[in-house]
Amino acid sequence: MDANALAQRLSLLGVAGYAFFFLLRPSPEGLALSLGLALGGAGLAYRERPFPVPLFLGLFLLILALQLWRGEPLFFLLGGGLGLGLPYLAWRLRRPAR
Repeated sequence: MDANALAQRLSLLGVAGYAFFFLLRPSPEGLALSLGLALGGAGLAYRERPFPVPLFLGLFLLILALQLWRGEPLFFLLGGGLGLGLPYLAWRLRRPAR
């Protein structure tokens, strides 16, 4: 799978999860996981090389600081790790050998 498409799908999944956990089944852990997934998936853009998107990485760091201040960063970091890590892994596995 294309890393850029995977990152976009994970971001959309995070937005859908945020709406679900906000409107239908309120859960602070689910909101944090979904928000981390959405911002993590949008944090890097993939062309020949992944490059950071400053707006989304800045929002990610701001919300991470707020989560650390509250003392509950686990679910946000888990979502962010999945959002950043899975597309990067897909990019590393599919890039041409040099």
